[in-house]
Amino acid sequence: MIKKNLNIFLVDDHPSVIEAYSNFLKQFEIMNPNFKLNISTAMCFDSATNAISKIHQNKNDTIDVALIDMRLPRLQNGKYSSGEDLCIILKKIFPKIKTIIITGHYETLILSNVLQNVNPDAMILKGDVQSKIIFDALTKVLKNEPYYSISVLNLLRKKISSNISIEPVDKLMLYELWKGTKTKDLVNHLPLSMGAIEKRKRNLRLKFSANQKDDDMLINLILEKGFL
Repeated sequence: MIKKNLNIFLVDDHPSVIEAYSNFLKQFEIMNPNFKLNISTAMCFDSATNAISKIHQNKNDTIDVALIDMRLPRLQNGKYSSGEDLCIILKKIFPKIKTIIITGHYETLILSNVLQNVNPDAMILKGDVQSKIIFDALTKVLKNEPYYSISVLNLLRKKISSNISIEPVDKLMLYELWKGTKTKDLVNHLPLSMGAIEKRKRNLRLKFSANQKDDDMLINLILEKGFL
């Protein structure tokens, strides 16, 4: 029997997580003998982009599926700041790639932005991760079917059913702050002046009773209340 090569790329900044995902994938290979999995890994943007470059230089190599953690250490030059950025790079280089985004349970703020900007083939909350979830996600995306873990679906339902809304520009501002963009640099990402940015942050603090001038507190309050 001729096995089909399946090139998997894992990116997470925790070695234990990389090891766990690798073990799940090896179990998938055992259960699906038609596939031969080739697993490569990276733990930050530097190692990820280096690996991508080497694979791309070899015209016979590609990446079929990428499992990407949304929270990755920011590069020193500050150009890239999340797994979303890495997914965009991967899709440009490997148009046929299947992307599976894995994010922490507290990061509901990113869902809409990621779905809009990256349109991943699958999205899983870390709290849902187990071998069956990885198996199901991989099976679905290989069939060109989308996959969302149950917690992602619940968050999306909660977002849709909420009658409280935040203006799109405020969502973008909060998303940039969540990614680690400094307030002074927001003018490079938003069609707003610094004065308008500060005014919008003040209005959001009043709306969500965030008394302290703390961006992290504001974002955490909005996340906890499920408005984003």
